[in-house]
Amino acid sequence: MPAFDDAFARVKQLVADFQANENYYLSPAYQEQEARHDFIDKFWIALGWDVNHDTQKNPFEQEVKVERKEHGTSQRRADYAFYLAPNFRDVKFYVEAKKPHGDIATADNYFQAARYGWSSHTPLAVLNDFEQFQIVDCRYRPHIDTALAQQVRKYHFTEYLDAEKFAEIYWLFSREAVANGSLEKFAETLPKKKGKAVQRGLFPLTFQGIDEAFLEELDEHREALAKAFKNENPDLGGETLTELVQRTLDRLVFLRFLEDKHIEPQNHIAYFGDKGSAWQDFIRESRRLDGIYNGIVYKEHPILDKPSFKPDDEIFSGICERLSHVNSPYDFNAVPIHILGSIYERFLGKVIVTTDKRARVEEKPEVRKAGGVYYTPEYIVRYIVENTVGKLIEGKTPAQITEMRFADIACGSGSFLLGVYDLLLRYHTKYYNENPGKAKIGGKGKKEQKADCVERDDGLHLSLQKKREILVNNIYGVDIDAQAVEVAQLSLYLKLLQDETPGSAREHQLEFHEALLPSLNRNIVCGNSLIGTDILDGQLFASDEERKLNPMNFEDAFPHIFKRKSWGEMKDAAATPLDFDFPGMPLHGSYSKKKLKNAPKVKPLPPEFAGGFDAVVGNPPYRMLQPHNTTEQVLAYLRGHFVAAEFKIDFFHLFLQRAVSLLKPGGHLGYIVPTTLLNNVYVEALRSWLMSKTAIEQIAVARGQIFADADVHTSVLVFRREDDALAKHKHVVLTTSQLGQEFAKNPQFESRTSQSIFAELPGRVWNILVNDQNAKLIRRLTEQFLPLEKVGAINRGLVTGDRDKYFSPTKKSPDHVPIITGTDVRRYETERHSEYVLFKRPDAAGGCWDREVHFAPHKIVVRQICEEPTASVVTRPVAVTANIFTVRGESKEHELYLLGLINSRLAAFFWRTMFADFKASFPQVTIFSLAQLPIRKLDLADEADKSRHGRMVQFVEQMLEAKKQLAAAQTEKDRTYYENKCASLDRQIDALVYDLYGLTEAEIKIVEGTA
Repeated sequence: MPAFDDAFARVKQLVADFQANENYYLSPAYQEQEARHDFIDKFWIALGWDVNHDTQKNPFEQEVKVERKEHGTSQRRADYAFYLAPNFRDVKFYVEAKKPHGDIATADNYFQAARYGWSSHTPLAVLNDFEQFQIVDCRYRPHIDTALAQQVRKYHFTEYLDAEKFAEIYWLFSREAVANGSLEKFAETLPKKKGKAVQRGLFPLTFQGIDEAFLEELDEHREALAKAFKNENPDLGGETLTELVQRTLDRLVFLRFLEDKHIEPQNHIAYFGDKGSAWQDFIRESRRLDGIYNGIVYKEHPILDKPSFKPDDEIFSGICERLSHVNSPYDFNAVPIHILGSIYERFLGKVIVTTDKRARVEEKPEVRKAGGVYYTPEYIVRYIVENTVGKLIEGKTPAQITEMRFADIACGSGSFLLGVYDLLLRYHTKYYNENPGKAKIGGKGKKEQKADCVERDDGLHLSLQKKREILVNNIYGVDIDAQAVEVAQLSLYLKLLQDETPGSAREHQLEFHEALLPSLNRNIVCGNSLIGTDILDGQLFASDEERKLNPMNFEDAFPHIFKRKSWGEMKDAAATPLDFDFPGMPLHGSYSKKKLKNAPKVKPLPPEFAGGFDAVVGNPPYRMLQPHNTTEQVLAYLRGHFVAAEFKIDFFHLFLQRAVSLLKPGGHLGYIVPTTLLNNVYVEALRSWLMSKTAIEQIAVARGQIFADADVHTSVLVFRREDDALAKHKHVVLTTSQLGQEFAKNPQFESRTSQSIFAELPGRVWNILVNDQNAKLIRRLTEQFLPLEKVGAINRGLVTGDRDKYFSPTKKSPDHVPIITGTDVRRYETERHSEYVLFKRPDAAGGCWDREVHFAPHKIVVRQICEEPTASVVTRPVAVTANIFTVRGESKEHELYLLGLINSRLAAFFWRTMFADFKASFPQVTIFSLAQLPIRKLDLADEADKSRHGRMVQFVEQMLEAKKQLAAAQTEKDRTYYENKCASLDRQIDALVYDLYGLTEAEIKIVEGTA
């Protein structure tokens, strides 16, 4: 029987059962729990959902999470939360159950349902007592006064008997329908509220996500508290105010979380000030909570918690009123922890600065320069964690995992640490549910002490003690920002308590007589991951500069994980080469073995450790370090300690090298970094070092931007620490993905390449398009033929700077010359100039540019912005802008010969394979990539070569003329004729190129993509 027919038959029977005793079911005596058991559970089972967990036993892998009342008390969770495998993290929709007595369409009920959905980024929720089925729009910020306006549809149980009406429900909420995207498609058809005020979130029914709304609210509270604290305590400086304000807000947010989970059985924030001062109530409550929970949040603060500290009680009371459970639209029990992390990541991008009398909030300088804070999308975090930590723990027992250490050394608000912790919790839960005989089980009257799990209705859950143990044993983080460290700890604490119930929290306290939260001061630390305390030798810094620099040694911060290798171990470790061992690769100045042997004071580059992390994951900062933003002492230190600190020094280069040096042998590194690492010339030394230290397991390149508001294209890299990896010719798994898709799904392509191939490519680029199929051809082209830079003079066009000063639509003076831009250049075509440029260099020396270079009357012109080299010629004295490269040959005929090669299919194949940057917008040809095009140099004294040269020049001249005629064609017949002629000439040029380069039939198929 088809699924719909079966569901319809089952629901019709439920309707008959309900009608048989309708008066009783609608009476006050019939309770919600009975309605759920008798009708509501069975209704959703009919729609294909495993409500009773008949097949899905693991609590972390259940598509329906059913909330049962504990000791007769609701925990303020939605009664049903529906998920879809394999994503058990993101709710698809909620159902709130009621008893079938009276109208369920009340403002309170709608507000409650809308809060669940809006807080979880789900578009729809359902109110259901079986008698009534009502759909609630959760896309808008909920407000009690307008909650009833969020009704979408409603049904009476008698309408379930109507096949068309029931079909509306089935094809929206059945498992079959939800798996096919029914909810998202339906939400797209719903009307959107309009108006600027609505979009800004100024009025009820605002179309604004919880992350944006809560970030705005936190920003408002921060500014209000900063000014209030400063007004009442004028001696406070910006750094102290930043800490005090954040600690206050962290306490309030954490308390709301505890209230919404009922771990704190009473609501507190709403009643601060009922007995006097709201601030004093808050401080008293903080001291009480510190004794129960421990952790950094409620730890007694030397300023904040003192009786002498003066807030503005009226302002603080107003903030508490807005955040209280009575007035707040946020359900912190439903807000995913990673969304809170994304909010805090952006919140941390601002600090409080002060003058003598004022305080204001502004972006940190580095954030302002970067254009904002860009939080790593959760699916990227999950992908990296699964491909590093996930691979390492696969098949291991909990006892084996206990000894493993996972870290993010630039952790920020802790998004990657949360990802690691979530994976470990899920893995352990699955392990114990599949191997219950290996679990020490507590709960249901058993003592929890030393228990791995507790039994609940839906299976085995990790005990609070086990989750504490996993957190303390396995999770480590470092950040230079003390506020980030605080938020990372807060996020991990929230994750620790996420699955707890009021009963489990109380039982733990009674059993262990200890605070619920473990101290994380040895796990998540504040320090500089790149700079050790050896920078202070010679006292280069004043105390305030030293504090800002915050140097840290890993062997001091984590002595149970690291110790620095002795000089003897360094000299004897033959498997750890201190030079690059690549042909033609010069040794880094202070990295030579001879110096290391003869001068013990020379430090190894980078530090080498015994022990180390099993995995390092994260999204390191991307920022160039230059004299205007970094002291010369720091730059000198970095150059002396990092091979990555060459020419341009970027934070993410340094973090890559440091992270690898912190790994155990066999440890994994997973980072998302700019794609420039793969092919930029100035990163060659770092690529070489990484290949000498790691096996590259995966390079996943995103086509498009992962960070929508940031102009940076990124790749996910996965390495395994293996000092002789290159010698063993390890392989790389290569994938690329469209923006917005999870890397693991629908890769654009996937192939494997020997890592040793990278070492043989020019600049040792990590070209993920070179694979075992085309590598031999690429190698032959680079080895047997000269690069373009050896047979022609390549230059970039004029870099003028101020366009208004240098460019003009008319010739204003004798120094103004005609100029063309990149859009004027197409294959074998060049538009006439439409403007002029002042032909004088924009520097203090004055004078003109080199006319021979920039104003040559005959030259090849190549566009910079294009997916492959696109070239033509100019045969008149005209300058070109900076987005054009010029190539000058030995003669006009030589340039026409080169033009045919540059525009050929072989050149396009070589460039796309070697230098494609995967940008969805503004892909670029660089002067480096153009210079590497392989050129078959002809000996014109040889008759065969002379003949080939003449044929190429003839074909190109005919193509240039045909393109002109095509552009001038007036009729469809003429356009078709010249299009066919151009296509024919292209084929003839390609055939001649294949002959010139001696390509075999198999190689031609590779070039043409038919292999």
